[in-house]
Amino acid sequence: LVVSGASVSGLALGPLVPLLLDTYGWRGALLLLAAISFNLVAAGALLRPLPNPDVTTGLPKDRPGLLQLLHHGPFLRYALAFVLVDAGYYVPFVHGA
Repeated sequence: LVVSGASVSGLALGPLVPLLLDTYGWRGALLLLAAISFNLVAAGALLRPLPNPDVTTGLPKDRPGLLQLLHHGPFLRYALAFVLVDAGYYVPFVHGA
């Protein structure tokens, strides 16, 4: 279920990109695709480690939440994997038309 989002968006982007290119031109189409992708930032902000019940519930005072997340190894590997996948995944949709 989680991974199916990439397939569904792939099916949706196939007819959507030529429509956006005809309607808004290549600059407008890329701007709209970037705006759609930017909405994923809110979902990505939810990807943080779950609190360990054995440890005190508060965050460490010396590190803010984002900085703590950027030092979390599994999150960094997960984020890097999606950056690499997204770098090559949308190329046919953008340059294919």
